[in-house]
Amino acid sequence: LEDQLHALHTAECEHKLFEMIVSLAHDLGFDHCAYGLRMPLPLTQPKIAMFNNYPVAWQRRYQEKSYLVADPTVQHGMRSLLPVIWSDNLFAPVRELWEDARSFGLDVGWAQASRDVNGAGGMLTLARSGESLSDAELRDKERKMVWLTQVAHLGMSRLLTTKMMPEAGVKLSCREVEVLRWTGD
Repeated sequence: LEDQLHALHTAECEHKLFEMIVSLAHDLGFDHCAYGLRMPLPLTQPKIAMFNNYPVAWQRRYQEKSYLVADPTVQHGMRSLLPVIWSDNLFAPVRELWEDARSFGLDVGWAQASRDVNGAGGMLTLARSGESLSDAELRDKERKMVWLTQVAHLGMSRLLTTKMMPEAGVKLSCREVEVLRWTGD
């Protein structure tokens, strides 16, 4: 774990970092994974970065159908940091999305959201086809999955915050902070 943590923390490119995340997800028994990062600004149209190794045709379908807006795992992640396991009940309100995903072999999944002090929100999703997540598998692997979620978020936030929000690196003077506090009050 120390070697993996060091490699993840020293990655200098978000694409290399994602390759490492994919490799660790594969070690956990998942063929596919996705990581999304949502910046807190701008307020009306937050910047979003998404990485995944899903089949290209599924990526295209997901985008064409605007599934991001309706995806219940994303909605869950916006209001909770608890992991969520894909199920018929979870996807009941968006049957078409669930059927489409399954047609691409994406029928078993686990997702967890993360947040940081800067207000950036992230979500890691691990997916595969075939065998469901058993209670025994979850007991054995969920700590590692949660760890991977947190490390992925820390690494992606570190690499992408200044690229996506250049204003995040701006330091305000004491007087500017004071004026903003008065404005806020």
